[in-house]
Amino acid sequence: MTGSFDFNLSCPCDGRLARIITDIVRQAAKDAGRDDAAAAAMAASADDFVRGCFADGVAEPPIKVHVNSESIQLDAAGRTMSLSL
Repeated sequence: MTGSFDFNLSCPCDGRLARIITDIVRQAAKDAGRDDAAAAAMAASADDFVRGCFADGVAEPPIKVHVNSESIQLDAAGRTMSLSL
């Protein structure tokens, strides 16, 4: 992995943007050395979390993804999820 980074969506967001977040999670997991199955499982967990945040329609910004060498943290709609790398 090349280092930590943050990805923030600063617009009101809905479920159509969940794919962006799950792609980030999948790629970060692969970059951290996870195999395809583990990366897909982490992306599926992130997808469930994000879709839950969008269950009532539009989530207010910001929606944040923070990746470092140890974990991926997702913050959206007042909820937080952390996935260990």
